[in-house]
Amino acid sequence: MKANSVTAFSIRRTLRALVFAASALGFGAASAADYLAMSGSELYRRFCASCHGVEGRGDGPVADSFTVEVPDITLIARRRGGQFPRERIEKIIDGRHIIAAHGSRAMPIWGADLTRAEIGSPDAERAAQTIIRRLADHVEQMQRGSTGSR
Repeated sequence: MKANSVTAFSIRRTLRALVFAASALGFGAASAADYLAMSGSELYRRFCASCHGVEGRGDGPVADSFTVEVPDITLIARRRGGQFPRERIEKIIDGRHIIAAHGSRAMPIWGADLTRAEIGSPDAERAAQTIIRRLADHVEQMQRGSTGSR
């Protein structure tokens, strides 16, 4: 394959993934207030599963569309000696922590998106923080032990 063909293919794959992720977010259909009624598991399925997979193993339906490997988020604590870095995970979800070595950020910045979904609401930031905490709670519950079992 020629370089131009590879580049065009990569761009099309990335655009397909972004369109899928944006449609999964579906801000037209729900507001941050609607998301506040959801459990961490429901929020995870809504915002994360398309890339990270239902079980968090990096095998979501759009994972193959990215040029970088989507991480298995069930191994976060194991990779950190059994400690779940909760604050860092919340910052990754809401966009405050960017891993520079990974290049441009492929993961959506949910904190900014959730806050914008409720423009004009004085509780927008608090609602976004609550949703992000619930997502982090769920990711923490997904962690697998050192033997590979939950």
